[in-house]
Amino acid sequence: MEHHLDLTSAVLIPYFNFAVFLAAAVYLFRKPLAAMAQSKRDNYLKASKAAAAALEEAKNTFAETKSRFDALEDELRSFAAQSEKAAHEESKRLLEDAEKFVRHLRDETSRLAVDAIDRARRELRHEIVLAAKQQAEEKIQKELDSSSKDKILKSKISETSHMTPPQ
Repeated sequence: MEHHLDLTSAVLIPYFNFAVFLAAAVYLFRKPLAAMAQSKRDNYLKASKAAAAALEEAKNTFAETKSRFDALEDELRSFAAQSEKAAHEESKRLLEDAEKFVRHLRDETSRLAVDAIDRARRELRHEIVLAAKQQAEEKIQKELDSSSKDKILKSKISETSHMTPPQ
C-alpha cells in the first residue's frame, strides 16, 4: 500500500497543491486582474471612441474640403465663362472700332479725293479761261485794225463815263 500511497501522493498531491494555488491565486488576484481587464477594456473603449471621433472629424474635414473643392471648381468654371464672355465682348468691341476706323478712313479718303478733283477742275477751268483769253487776244490783235480798236476803245470809255461812281 505504500506504493499506492506514494503514487497517490506523488501524483495527486501536486495536482491538489496546484488546485489550492489556483484557488488562492484566483481569490487573491481576481480583483487586480478584473481591474486590469476593466482598465484595458476602458482604454480600448476610450481608444475606440477616440478613433470614432477622429474618423468623424476626418469625414467632416473631407466633406468640408470636398465642398470647398467643388466651390472652387464652380468658381473656376464661372471665371472661365466670364473670361470667355469678356474676351468675346472685347473682340467684338475691337472689331466694331476697327470697322468705324475703316469707315472713317474711307470717308476721309473720299472727301480728300473729291477735294482734289474739285481743285483740279478749278485749275483746269482757270487754265482754259486763260488759254481762251490769250487766244482771243491774239486773234483780236491779228484781225482788228487800229481804227476798229479805236472805235471799241471809245465805246467802252463812253459806257464807263455814263456810270456813276460808287459812294
